[in-house]
Amino acid sequence: MNHAHNLQFLSAWLRNPRQAGALLPSGSRLAQAMAEQVDPGRGLVVELGVGTGAITRALIERGVTPEQLILVEKDPALFDEMERRFPGVVALRGDAAHLGQLLKRAGVGRPGTLVSSLPLLSMTRQQRLRILIQIFSSLGMGGVLVQFTYSPLSPIPDVLAAALGVSGRRVARVFSNLPPAAVWVYQVCNPRSSI
Repeated sequence: MNHAHNLQFLSAWLRNPRQAGALLPSGSRLAQAMAEQVDPGRGLVVELGVGTGAITRALIERGVTPEQLILVEKDPALFDEMERRFPGVVALRGDAAHLGQLLKRAGVGRPGTLVSSLPLLSMTRQQRLRILIQIFSSLGMGGVLVQFTYSPLSPIPDVLAAALGVSGRRVARVFSNLPPAAVWVYQVCNPRSSI
């Protein structure tokens, strides 16, 4: 990660700390740990909160083709940079709380995997719930969410996971990341139409 990308990410954090969630972008080891949870054979992969693209690069190195990759970023400056750095992918600017509409407008199918860098635990309960409903509705039965957190706790509390019809487990800890992070994988096992 170069100095310019760190400054760009810091600038996004200054504009909206709750949206960015951290002062520095994800490190390469965390990006690799996230990408290792993605099976390119599962079809479309949606990445939420692309930031400076560390995880995007790791996904492409993992074998996710640009044609099957959909990038969603809310911050205007980070979105512009993302479009420039990753030609050939579907780039969507918008809020994950409207993920279903964004995907429908783009005319893409149902993703098999969703990779999220969103700071779920920094959000209000209502924001988190809206986004998680959109994520799991977009994925459908058997779909997989790969999410990281800086917290020692699950980014989706057990009671909420049960209400959403998903099961989750921590699959990696990345102590070399600043701050240290954990990677969680959630799978839709009993989709709920409403909570």
